[in-house]
Amino acid sequence: MKKIFQVACALLIGCSAAPRESDPAVEKSTGGHGGKVVGTVGGAGAGAAMGYSSAGVLCTISGPLCLIVVVPAAIVGGVVGLAAGSVVDAVSAPPRQEASSPAGTSSPPGG
Repeated sequence: MKKIFQVACALLIGCSAAPRESDPAVEKSTGGHGGKVVGTVGGAGAGAAMGYSSAGVLCTISGPLCLIVVVPAAIVGGVVGLAAGSVVDAVSAPPRQEASSPAGTSSPPGG
């Protein structure tokens, strides 16, 4: 059980690669997702660990009974971690600049 969880976490972390080199203007306009990835993985890991520890005898007796407790705890932990990571990304992102329309493109009052 622990080996499967460790492999799943390693695959999830491995999927979050560094951004490719591209146009600097595009990189400035898009924010990073580091907080979301770290929050989701950390939350899922913490949720699974809490579920595994609270399942106790169920994990000693049988695997499927253990999964009934561990998997939902990991999902809830991942969702909470994703929400917390989204907040971190939003707070740490640079402020957006609103696009201004060129002069004379707005419609006159009344139609």
